[in-house]
Amino acid sequence: MDDIVSYPPTSLPPARLPARMMSQRLVSVPYAGSGGGNFIRAEVVTFSRAPKRQMGVDEIYLGKKIKFVTVVSNLETGEPIWFGNERRKQTLDEFFRSQLSSAQRNRITVACMDMWEPFRQSVNEWAKRCAIVYDKFHIMQHANQAVDEVRRAEFFRKGKTSRELVKGKRWLLLSRWVNLSSNKKQMLNELFRVNRKMMKAYLLKESLDRLWTYTYEGAMLRYLQTWIDQLRWQRLAPFQKLAKMLLDHLEGILNYCRVKPPLGVVEAVNGNIKMLVRRGRGYKNLTYLLLKAQRMAATKTEFVAFRKAA
Repeated sequence: MDDIVSYPPTSLPPARLPARMMSQRLVSVPYAGSGGGNFIRAEVVTFSRAPKRQMGVDEIYLGKKIKFVTVVSNLETGEPIWFGNERRKQTLDEFFRSQLSSAQRNRITVACMDMWEPFRQSVNEWAKRCAIVYDKFHIMQHANQAVDEVRRAEFFRKGKTSRELVKGKRWLLLSRWVNLSSNKKQMLNELFRVNRKMMKAYLLKESLDRLWTYTYEGAMLRYLQTWIDQLRWQRLAPFQKLAKMLLDHLEGILNYCRVKPPLGVVEAVNGNIKMLVRRGRGYKNLTYLLLKAQRMAATKTEFVAFRKAA
């Protein structure tokens, strides 16, 4: 008799899932915990029939052995559709070459990604009709890094009293103002009263987040130019560097207004994968990890059951 490991059942049985989720298959993959000698069978419900018109591309760090893995996702369904080793141009080239036909590549209208140059080169080569959109959350990560660089510089520049105020505030400075409690806001205000540079850096980061509230290209461009103009007399080198990066990637930022892809899908997919990796304490088999991530995206739960193949 097959060994069965039960997981929480899905709230929707396969027969009642939406039509776009109705592709089912029984697959066997090596079980990472078995040393490669055994296989597990998993019934998988995926979005494989959904058209791939909007794709997300990102990388995720899986540890010292596997290191970086390129993750390709379907923005319309929120499903990871492919994993590739490393984060090189050749990695994404392999996805376009092996997973998509020429007609499918031509149907891709938008690719949402970070500013990693090898990914951009691959998309431009294989999906020539595709508009590249630089993901908001990756851009805001760069803004947070700029805030943190200012924080570190101020920590070493100020005297002991001011250092005590800056010390331990990193996580507060990287949080959005709307997400802070009244007590946390008061702690930041106390810091800002004695350190104007930290206040300016934080306000610049917060105001940049509003860039994606604009739906028209011209308005978005004017807001970005106004934001950059504020830096002229601020003496904040990390933000000057950030502004140059934004101008160098301006086309991919403005493309958001032209194609309006859903924001946050790439980060949500990565968050699911990271949670699975933490729970499983690492994965040696990327196919197995992909199947689990697809099941989670399709049914908002984990696998119903795993069986060791006879």
